[in-house]
Amino acid sequence: MSAEPGHSRLQDLPPEQVLGLNHRAGEWYVRRQQPGWSGADERALDEWLAQDPAHREAMDGVGRAWREAEQLKAMFPAVYGRNPPAAAAREAPRAGRPAPQPRSAAGAADRPRRPAMASAFAAALFAVVVAGYGWHRWDNTASYAVDIATAPGELRRIDLPDGSQVALNANSRLQVRYYPRRRETVLDQGEAFFQVAADADKPFTVDSGGSQVRVVGTAFNVRAAPPEFVVQVQEGRVEVRSKTHPEAPVLAMGPGAGVAIDPASGRRRSLSVATQDVAQWRTGQIYFKRAPLRHVADELSRYLGQPVEIESPALQAVTVSGLLALEEPERFLLALPSVASVRVQRRAEGGWLIGSR
Repeated sequence: MSAEPGHSRLQDLPPEQVLGLNHRAGEWYVRRQQPGWSGADERALDEWLAQDPAHREAMDGVGRAWREAEQLKAMFPAVYGRNPPAAAAREAPRAGRPAPQPRSAAGAADRPRRPAMASAFAAALFAVVVAGYGWHRWDNTASYAVDIATAPGELRRIDLPDGSQVALNANSRLQVRYYPRRRETVLDQGEAFFQVAADADKPFTVDSGGSQVRVVGTAFNVRAAPPEFVVQVQEGRVEVRSKTHPEAPVLAMGPGAGVAIDPASGRRRSLSVATQDVAQWRTGQIYFKRAPLRHVADELSRYLGQPVEIESPALQAVTVSGLLALEEPERFLLALPSVASVRVQRRAEGGWLIGSR
């Protein structure tokens, strides 16, 4: 398997590919400290780093492992001498890269030492690659993992090990992974309310489709249901970014703010909501106030576990007001003709149809 990934993150690659990239980065790192490093070498390294974000990530990891591996001082005195190389002892101009060592004025006198130096550097390279790979494995091994799914009409609350809580709406799927330096969740489908315990050292993210919500400690609701991805904030601050449209600016929001995003186009629509109404569904009831019929039908489909379709586009904009008890969605559906000029019929093949009366 090639060690040259596409445009990817190191943590998403298979172990053998990570090891190959770390080895390549280690070669660059060690070569750059040896006499003879040239401007052409520097340009070649720049080109390699620019090829893929994973290359720079591997280089950063190798540099970090080199600087942190204090035991290498004793293991490889030919490389370190009495003190670490200047390049390893200070931050490089670019993250993860040491500054080049100056050439010796007596280049010829250095030649007898180069075979020994080469062997020492090879051994150091192996240690650095292994250390970098070990660090990568540690950083990307989940200490806590759980997958949760709810059935139509089912609501669940999940207590997470850091004190955070998640309320999962009906017909939803959520993945939770806690790593040493980050907390990641993926909302594959449906809706969830997150009450996140503050931890500045471990940011909390929610990924869904092409969008990501990032927080440190806050309370917010995420809805991943076509045609839009919707975020509403109850307290604290959140950042929303597009993964499929990276050119879009990061959106920062506070309490009472929200956004609806079209996953296909990346188009955003600002929302405002009373903080007490965020994730109203957690109470077991939803109050519709002049809500479009298409939105009401989507909610009923979620809690019935069956499609509720609207006969014509003109009906979708009809507004409806009323209180939906989540335990009795069919009762609300059958009562729609009393609040709007519609008829409701059950389909023989399953599901429901709302038509004009």
